[in-house]
Amino acid sequence: MIILFGMPVVQVLLFGFEISTEIKNAPIAIIDHSNDQVTRAITSKLLSSGFFILSGDIRGEDQIEKVFRQGKVKEVIIFESNFASNLEKERQANMQLIADASDPNMANLLVNYSSAIVRDYQQEYMSGLSLPVEITTETRMLYNTALKSVLMFVPGVITILLMLITAMMTSISIAREKELGTMEVLLVSPIRPLQIIIGKVIPYVFLAFINAISILLLSYFVLGMPINGSL
Repeated sequence: MIILFGMPVVQVLLFGFEISTEIKNAPIAIIDHSNDQVTRAITSKLLSSGFFILSGDIRGEDQIEKVFRQGKVKEVIIFESNFASNLEKERQANMQLIADASDPNMANLLVNYSSAIVRDYQQEYMSGLSLPVEITTETRMLYNTALKSVLMFVPGVITILLMLITAMMTSISIAREKELGTMEVLLVSPIRPLQIIIGKVIPYVFLAFINAISILLLSYFVLGMPINGSL
């Protein structure tokens, strides 16, 4: 009954509130090597859009991987030195967008949203000038630079299969015992209920272990999914 009525409710709530393709209050970090009026204006426009919030204090590029691994930020924006001066004199300035591509779809969305806001500011900046200027954004993805979907769905498949095999098959086997009428025989025997449950769980844990090994071998040798540490 819990599986039939509880799981749909939980899944609807998860898909409705947590699993979303919308960008809202995404945590980002900004490394501003210039700290001039233009970079501050772009930063203000990014944070006032409602899509991003400033999270974490990063002082150098060497801290980017650390904050990504800690899950504190999803994107890091880097302004080059003399940003406003380059924009005024050379009519071109550069900034870098580094996104955590462990979730490729979210990384693409973050980069696209950021680039769109920068382009919007560029249009506003050019409105009072006779000569055009250009703010160039260079994008770099970390952890999944090629944006391969296999790196994202294979770990998810492992968890789904293990959940189905261990949890659902165990419950189905116990329900089958009740349908066949053999559960009453087990309950009146000297075996305790906990021992019955353990006896039902252990075979499927063993099968799930074999399945997990098979999936790991397939993902590593066939699909080319990288694995940190020893296989």
